Order: sequence, then structure tokens, then C-alpha cells
Amino acid sequence: MKTFASDQDKAARRAFLDSLCQTAPAELLKQSEMDAITAFNRALQTVPAYVKQLQQHGQPTTPIESIGQFVARAPLLNKHNTFGQYAIHDLCVDGNLEGVRSLLTSSGHSGVFSFGVNTATNLENSSKSIDAGLQYLFNIDELSTLVINALPMGVKVHTRATVLAETSVRDDMVFALVQRFAGEFDQIVMIGEGSFIKRIIEDGQERHGIDWSKLRVHLVTGEEGIAENYRTYIGQLMGIEQLDQPGGRLIMSSMGVAELDLNIFHETPHTITMRRLAHQDPSLRKALFGVDTPFCPMFFMYYPHRCYVETRDAGTSWPEVVISMLSPEMKLPLLRYCSGDYGNIFQHETVLSVLQQHGHTITPDLKLPFITVYGRGKALPTTTGPLYPEAVKEAIYADSTIAAALTGNFRLSAPNTSGRLDLQLRHGKQLSSKQLDNLHGHLLTYARAKPDIVTHPYATFPYCMEIDFERKFAYL
Repeated sequence: MKTFASDQDKAARRAFLDSLCQTAPAELLKQSEMDAITAFNRALQTVPAYVKQLQQHGQPTTPIESIGQFVARAPLLNKHNTFGQYAIHDLCVDGNLEGVRSLLTSSGHSGVFSFGVNTATNLENSSKSIDAGLQYLFNIDELSTLVINALPMGVKVHTRATVLAETSVRDDMVFALVQRFAGEFDQIVMIGEGSFIKRIIEDGQERHGIDWSKLRVHLVTGEEGIAENYRTYIGQLMGIEQLDQPGGRLIMSSMGVAELDLNIFHETPHTITMRRLAHQDPSLRKALFGVDTPFCPMFFMYYPHRCYVETRDAGTSWPEVVISMLSPEMKLPLLRYCSGDYGNIFQHETVLSVLQQHGHTITPDLKLPFITVYGRGKALPTTTGPLYPEAVKEAIYADSTIAAALTGNFRLSAPNTSGRLDLQLRHGKQLSSKQLDNLHGHLLTYARAKPDIVTHPYATFPYCMEIDFERKFAYL
């Protein structure tokens, strides 16, 4: 099959990507600040709930002129004081839902549902943004591409430059598409939650005879971050020798927030290189991320023209990420929105300088800022220190024989002071006592905790009888 995007759309993508490669990082950030000011003043004039929020926080309802005023006067929002407090129409521009063509719900993992509310223009802009990212990462304008959206039901991938198949979390559908259509396209981009993708790759090879090494398949994980050892493990199954090669097969992560956008931050081959270097080098890891952490956070780039990103001190191990969406077309604009994720922002030149000081010369073509995301910042307290789910993920995938026996689902609990780790086995798999001892050793690489480890056959895992992948795993 040939690519089918118009020459006009291809040229627009080239021009957009060229601008991100040629514009100075400081200029991109300055424009983001100006757009944040404009977004505040626009919300002040058009969104009924925003005026009420300002009044509730004792702030004047007059326009602002500086980014300092934006940070000082725009209240911090979250799903509780927006979706949990106001009618949807009051959160929307002009106080109504006129023009809305698509709704997206959050996972409800926190107990409160939030919503993405999109007009036809929003959806068109989203497709342009996604297609530009797909072009940068996978060269979709030159290679015919089948995108398999295996994210949970309701999560849409808006693309106009690729062929799209939406399977939700039906693995049988994914296998059928790969088997029947891989030969019809130059490449496949599969998008899904990390543990579901793990199941697809493992079962595809073991039960359906799919030789991933012979297929040009890229993986994009969403819903939650991935361990660097996960990338190595899945890469081995797929026969990918170099996991960060531009133009090569990629296993990468993207982060979105339902009420904001599907793709806000994402990895690139260069950020993958940086994260893998930091994963192996504790000194670089501390210098690069600014904290002494035994495991790497997700390390993304973001687009300042789409969102203004800041952090706030939340009294936790890491600052909380605060996001303001900037598009004038947003029907439900959210400013200074706290998604519940924790991390830090790094300027482009600062990251490159740190890498240079540690003997690594890396020159990303995109001149975008970087952001780390550690997840939700929650950990199991133990007498020897906190045990983060992210540390458990790294430990699970540190040994391919252990990873191959597990689904990736686990639960941390505290029946005693050392904690407990319950693991779900794959169908027909088990871990030997030696493998469990090895897993304890791997855990000590990424945390100081030594929890009791208990494995469960697939169907008797006490925290879910059957994984349906429609809901996020509750690790704590």
C-alpha cells in the first residue's frame, strides 16, 4: 500500500517540524509564556466557572499582563475542584456544549471522572499534532503505516495520515490484524498499555507463531510509564538490537491526560538514549535528574506551543507537574491543572550540558524542553525505606526469565513492617525458589526494601480474577 496523505499536509508537517528544529529553545519557552497569558485572559472572558474559581481564591477578575501574574493569580486546578464542583457547561467556553463532537472519559482511577470535551476543530488539530509526531518518529509520509490502537475502549487516536484499526484490549483482534495485514504495509505502529503490549508480544510469539523480528513493528506505550528494563526485555523478544536508533524500530512511551489531550509528552530516540545511559550510570542519573534516585523517571520532551508546563512544591519527594493547555480552540480550557503526576522540568541546554560533562555528546534535532515524570509519587512505606511501584517494575524486568513468567500485575501491601509484594503469574507459569531469591536481589538494586514476595497462579490472583486491561492496575 502507498501513503495517501496530500502533498499539502506533508509539506505542513515538514514546515512544523523544521520550526521546532530551528527555533531557539528560549524563544519557544518565551512564546509559551505569552500564550499562557492570552489563555488566562480568554478564559476570564468566556468561561463562567473560571470567574467563580478566581473569586473563590480571592483573586481579581481582571486581565493579566505577565507570566508572574499568571502564576500568582491563576488558581491551581484539579479534577476535584473542576469536574467535581461545576456543571460541565460552566467549564466550557461560552457556558455551553455547542459544537462539541467528541467526549473522552478519564479512567476514574482516582474515584472522580474527568472529561475531554472536543469540537470538530479540536479533533482536527489533534490529528495534525499526532500525525506530526508520527512523522517525526516513524516517517509515515514515506512509509505506509497501519496504526493499531489497542488502548482501552473509548481512547481514540486521531490520525488522518495512517490507516487506523481500533481493537481496544481484544488481543485476538490484534493478532488477526498483524497476521493478515503486516505484509500489506511498510510498518505497524501499535499503541497500548505496557502490560497489554507485553501480553501481545509474548503470546503472539508463543501461541500464534508471530516472528516479531521479521516485522517492522513499533510500540508506543501509554496509560502509565515503563521500566527501562521493560524496554530491554520487550526489545529482546522482538529482536531489536538498538533500541534508540532514529529510523529504526522503536519501543517508546507517550503520556496523555484524558481531560487535556491524548499526547502531551513523549519520548524520542534521543531521550531514550539519555534515559538508558542514566539507567546504567548512577552518577549521571543524579546529575541529570537532580535527585539521587535508584530508578529512572520517564524522560520526555514536550511542546511549549501546546502547553505551558510548571511544577509546584507539593511536600513530596518530587514536585507536582502543573499543565496549562494553550490552544484558543479548546472548548474546555484547563489552566494550571494538576494531573496528579510528579516530576521536574529541564531546559534544553541544561540537559545537553550535563550529558557533555559526563562524556556524552548528544544533539537532539528538536529544540524542545525536557520533563521527567515519576508517576503518582506513591510508595509503600517499610522499615528500610519506601518501595515505589516503579522500583518493582524495574526489578521484575531485570531478569528475562522472571519477566516471562509474570503478567506485570502486582500489589504492594503492608501486613507487616517489611511489606508484601503479591505477583500474578502468567497462565501455566511459575517461579522457582532461586528465581524468587534473584528477584529479591533485583529489588535491592532499585529500593532498600525487602518485602515478602508471594506469587499467585493467574486465575487466583487475589486482586483481580481476570485482567481485562480496561482499568489501570492498582499497585498500592
